[in-house]
Amino acid sequence: MAVGRPVVAYVLLFLAGCAAVPTADGERLRLASPEFRAYVERVFRDQNRVADALAFALEASGSNAELAAAEERLLAACAQVNELATARRDDTELGIRASVRAARTVPGCEEAARAAEAVLGRAGR
Repeated sequence: MAVGRPVVAYVLLFLAGCAAVPTADGERLRLASPEFRAYVERVFRDQNRVADALAFALEASGSNAELAAAEERLLAACAQVNELATARRDDTELGIRASVRAARTVPGCEEAARAAEAVLGRAGR
């Protein structure tokens, strides 16, 4: 069975390189492409900006259920994107399965950031 594990690992790496993820706008990007890396970076930065704005808006408003719910949804949707960013920053490997799983959450994170930004707009922030 020692031969089986390297073969499985190779197949997973190959599939990850060929797999495509649709962005929130419907564009399909290959996981191993420079375009996907740039997309992940953009989504990460956008969600950080929106999360900061939500935190400040919540602090200023005292208690706003809609803002709090938007923040909670954003944090949940972007947890694995943040995990990817942390691993990259710390120069650690998540493993191929965890990386692919996390990469597939990026469009949901992007959508949550857009929705949270809309809530901020309605709240006048």
